[in-house]
Amino acid sequence: MNTERFTSQNNNEDDRPVIEIPKSVVKIGAVALATLGVAGIANALGLFYSPKSPEKGPSPAHQVAQVVENYSNGIITELPKDTEIRTVTLEEGENPTSVAETAMKEYNEENPENKIDPNEARSSIYETAAYMKDLYKSKTGNSEVQPGFTVDVAIGDINGDGKPSIAIAGIKNESK
Repeated sequence: MNTERFTSQNNNEDDRPVIEIPKSVVKIGAVALATLGVAGIANALGLFYSPKSPEKGPSPAHQVAQVVENYSNGIITELPKDTEIRTVTLEEGENPTSVAETAMKEYNEENPENKIDPNEARSSIYETAAYMKDLYKSKTGNSEVQPGFTVDVAIGDINGDGKPSIAIAGIKNESK
């Protein structure tokens, strides 16, 4: 059995323990600390270059919402050519998002080979619903969307990515 220790301990004149560390361990530690220091300084000076991951643009749902916002604000005068507008009159218990989700389900049943992605659709539906409610409120001063109001639901390749999308393109009070 080897009883040799990594460090040795002696007592000095005051009977306090003194630990002796071999010079090779001290040299390795000094080299490691110096390397870390040089790397830190180089990093701070920007000498290490690491290419950033490619920047992602807005999500498809946000792109859809942006097109619909531009359309509703008159920045663009038409939605893409294959986009259809379904106008739905709100009934008791319905709201713009519920009628848009119903329109999405109907579209997906009618087009099983080219369905709207429900997760992406919900994002664009909620984003455009909030925007259209705010737009309606700013134009009329009325924040309540009620039964009898009409909701324009846009369905088609709204953002030009080759996939069908859905969004709320307008809210109107036709009873006035």
